[in-house]
Amino acid sequence: MGKIVYLQQVLNGIAYRQIGTGNPDITALACDTADVVPGCLFFCLSGSKNDGHDFFRKAIGDGAAAVVCERPLDTQAVQFVVEDSRAAMSLAARNFYGRAADKLKLVFVCGTNGKTSVTYLLDAIFSRAGYRTGVIGTNGVYFGGRKHACNLTTPDPIEMHKWLWQMYLNKVQIVFAEASAHAIALRKLLGMHADVAVFTNFSQDHLDYFKTMDNYKAVKKSLFCPQYVTNAVVNIDDEVGREIVSEFSPVLTVSTEQTADVRAENIVLRSGGSTFTVDACGSKAVFDTQLAGKFNVYNILSAVGVATVYGIDIATCAAAIDGVTCIDGRNQTVVTDDGVRIVVDFAHTPDGLDNILSHLRQTTEGKLIVVFGCGGNRDKYKRPLMGRSVSRFADFAVVTNDNPRYEEPTAIVADIKPGLTCNYKVVLNRAQATKEALDMARRGDTVAILGKGAEIYQEIKGKRIYYNDAEVVARLTTPQR
Repeated sequence: MGKIVYLQQVLNGIAYRQIGTGNPDITALACDTADVVPGCLFFCLSGSKNDGHDFFRKAIGDGAAAVVCERPLDTQAVQFVVEDSRAAMSLAARNFYGRAADKLKLVFVCGTNGKTSVTYLLDAIFSRAGYRTGVIGTNGVYFGGRKHACNLTTPDPIEMHKWLWQMYLNKVQIVFAEASAHAIALRKLLGMHADVAVFTNFSQDHLDYFKTMDNYKAVKKSLFCPQYVTNAVVNIDDEVGREIVSEFSPVLTVSTEQTADVRAENIVLRSGGSTFTVDACGSKAVFDTQLAGKFNVYNILSAVGVATVYGIDIATCAAAIDGVTCIDGRNQTVVTDDGVRIVVDFAHTPDGLDNILSHLRQTTEGKLIVVFGCGGNRDKYKRPLMGRSVSRFADFAVVTNDNPRYEEPTAIVADIKPGLTCNYKVVLNRAQATKEALDMARRGDTVAILGKGAEIYQEIKGKRIYYNDAEVVARLTTPQR
């Protein structure tokens, strides 16, 4: 038998006006008619493309026991009219899944870049310190030694709370969750409260949704309030980070450039990693890590900052980080027998490209060849900026498909081209683009394949087609028998 929860228990804490009689037990929650099962509570969400209120009859016909909506509907079914269906769904999901979020320690990681890496690092540190951990983010959901697929950086509330409930049942103690700007704006985190929120950095992304940088910044900053978090760990080398510090407390600050609670000193960067000293509130340790690039120094500082809030000593942090040799899809590196370095990375913003490519440029003896594209139906304004970032560091670029979605790939390329000043060619088939980049590489060269990281699909015309950059690289570099 599946989960059954009393209706009033699901609606606890939600202001509503009931229309119709009945008090059905609830078997599930849904906001998509494809997920409706008999006895479920259906939420009508107003979106930019579709309005869930247009589909209530389909939901009821498929067995929904009641409907949550923002306006009265023409139906005899029980309906609960609320001011904000999304907010109601977040609170109802928390209630339906036994308020598991209240029983777990939560850490949110927020910022344009670095979120996934920081959650991986936190998982390593806290696992070494003896905690049973869970991770929710771009690369999936991890707990109990297993990985589960997840379609969004921050899952929708029904899925989020289901995962938290399963983690609680599996005796997970602390969960590290990426908090995307979309999740914050869409009230996905409503009803959840984190011990700590991390701010990594801020740069241009998602202007297709937020329209202006000021709007995007305001949403990121809105996470740092008593409603959502108790403590913050903030990168003060970032301008927005400094704004957060001036507006929220308590804050533990991290930096490589100025006085901070957690600071990196004597940084030595190399192609295969870095060495630096971390001073965490007066306790010092030398970190010698295989995670390369200054951006990873910042990621490590953020993770150490959270550990410091929880009282984990610096020596445990250093030992844990030493054991992290690779983060899937983040500066994921192989070197061929022919001496060509191949790097797969998720960088998909101008700042993300600058970070990974500046590191690769500094550590490449020969040519730097970059394979990249831009996502369709997303921020068009960053496309020429990404072309400019690539041109700043690359000797040659192969422009290809990322996730074109419903856009024509040639139109996406046309938006990238004004920023390109290096030599380049266009090869829309991503596997073929990767092959051509590898074919032109010689000993001492680096081929960077950017934009998708650990993703296992390409999104084209509404379909997700299996594709993984690292697997394509492995296939192309494995000698044929």
